[in-house]
Amino acid sequence: MSADCTAEQAACESQSGASGAGSSACPKCPCCGQTVCPDPVACGMKMWHSAFFQAMQAVQIDILKPKIQKAWGPMMEKAADAALEAIGTMWSSGLGMAKAKADFRKKLEQLWLEKK
Repeated sequence: MSADCTAEQAACESQSGASGAGSSACPKCPCCGQTVCPDPVACGMKMWHSAFFQAMQAVQIDILKPKIQKAWGPMMEKAADAALEAIGTMWSSGLGMAKAKADFRKKLEQLWLEKK
C-alpha cells in the first residue's frame, strides 16, 4: 500500500471512528464492504462469480422477452392498458388529496397566526 493510500485510509478511519467501517466517503470493496480489503484475490473471485450469474440472468431475460411477447403479447398489452388507466386514476386522485391537505394546512396556519 502506498503512503498516499495509507494516509487516505487513516483519514477515512479517523472520520468514521472504526477501522474497516469507514464513512460513506471512503472507498469500499464491493465484495466485503471494508475500506481495506483483507484478501483482494478472494474478493475478486467472489465478484467474478457474482458477475457471471448476473450476466447469465441478463441473457436469460433477453432470450425470454421476445418469447413472452410472442406468446402473451396481446394479453399483456391489454393488461398494460388496464394498469395505466387504473394507476393513472389513483395518481390523479392522490394529487387531488395532496392539494386538499396542502390547502387545509395553509388555512390552519392562517387561522392560528391571526391576531385575536
